Amino acid sequence: MGGSLREISGRLEEMPAEEGYPAYLPSRLAQFYERAGCVHTLGGDEASVTIIGAVSPAGGDFSEPVTENTKRFVSAFLALDKKLAYARHYPSINYLTSYSSYVALLSEWYRENVAPDMLALRGKMVRLLQEEEKLNEIVQLVGEDVLPNDQCLVLEIARTIKKGFLQQNALHQNDTYVSLEKQYKMLHVIDDLYENALKCVKMGIPISTIRKEPVFEDVIKMKYDVPNDNIEMLDDLRTKIVNDYKALMEKYQ
Repeated sequence: MGGSLREISGRLEEMPAEEGYPAYLPSRLAQFYERAGCVHTLGGDEASVTIIGAVSPAGGDFSEPVTENTKRFVSAFLALDKKLAYARHYPSINYLTSYSSYVALLSEWYRENVAPDMLALRGKMVRLLQEEEKLNEIVQLVGEDVLPNDQCLVLEIARTIKKGFLQQNALHQNDTYVSLEKQYKMLHVIDDLYENALKCVKMGIPISTIRKEPVFEDVIKMKYDVPNDNIEMLDDLRTKIVNDYKALMEKYQ
């Protein structure tokens, strides 16, 4: 594998930058990545070969030919984001640019081994992050104060997803590794927070009051406070969310 990468790199270096990239670039990249997959070893066992290629485009331009053609042949793409890195967000993987083509293929496995609604819940969180990205463009122009409360809530929940779920501390004993079951329950906690807070918004409760509830911080800290061997604590947190916002709504009735 190393020889093939050096061969590709060597041939690219032979070509002057002014003349663009060679016509055989896509086929060479395809030949390299097609070596990944299921294999039969010399010992007669079944195994798999996984290739993880690192592409570093100049200026972080993902539209340049090497990156574009690499994305054509790989089924998963992790885009590192320098803004997240500067913000000390670990891992600094862009959650909107990155993708995996295996989600649909694994849907049945997730349904049987994790939960029937695992991917539906994941999709809902991704849509909230996408909506936040659009809202941030408005916020940069006119400020957050002009947004209606339901859109302000989307911004708050997106921050909770990023800080309470996506951001990871590899040195923390409860966050260095998270089981799929715990991930699922954490997503449900965030979803419950969003749905119950949204009920409050629809009642006309100010967003400033809604986000002052201590449960917001409890959700962000759940990845540290809930160990992998006691994830039932997340069920208690879901109950606390329902009770706290129910009490808040009763105050405004």
